[in-house]
Amino acid sequence: MTVFEALRRRLSTRQFEPDTMLLSREQIEGLIRDACLSPSEFDLNPWVFIIVRDRERKEVLYQCCYRQQLVRDASASVIILGDTRGHLRAGEAVRSWVGQGTVAAQDAPRLEASIRSAYEGSEWARILLAVRNPSFVAMSMMLLATERGIATCPVVAFAEDALRRAFHIPARYIPVLVLALGMPSTAQPQPVRSDTPAAVIFHEDMEGVEP
Repeated sequence: MTVFEALRRRLSTRQFEPDTMLLSREQIEGLIRDACLSPSEFDLNPWVFIIVRDRERKEVLYQCCYRQQLVRDASASVIILGDTRGHLRAGEAVRSWVGQGTVAAQDAPRLEASIRSAYEGSEWARILLAVRNPSFVAMSMMLLATERGIATCPVVAFAEDALRRAFHIPARYIPVLVLALGMPSTAQPQPVRSDTPAAVIFHEDMEGVEP
């Protein structure tokens, strides 16, 4: 399957067949490992994944996600977190680059300071970095899952405070989304893709973006 074919086939599955697809630890770990080849600013990999598979914990997640049935019926769900303190790994990352020969040793202090500055500049900057990078991984996970015959649905409606309490998520991490995985229900109507054209702007053709 090509990337384009995966893009065409991927659909947000709102109904899963309960108890029909058992995803092993190896399958889920492989999916996440491969998705982590996605872009990561400064190569810091500022993300954490919490896997929910057992019935009891799925019920807890179901409550946190405003009782969306798809969360209860999914074979597994991945809570994807972004780290607002990814810059704490800046030194480790830069030393790795020096060791690989991609960064000169004399440039290492300046580069590390630049990474720290990107995070420490403002709270908004930290939030953007913590949301943006895991989002790259989430999209890759959906495409890889499609390639491997696994249906997915990104869940963004959840009670953050309840989710933090239930799954012991420290304040430094932002819950970006919950990705449900499983077998699509045969009763689910086949969704129709929107044909709304993308807002593509070649700047040389106009003076700017219309309000």
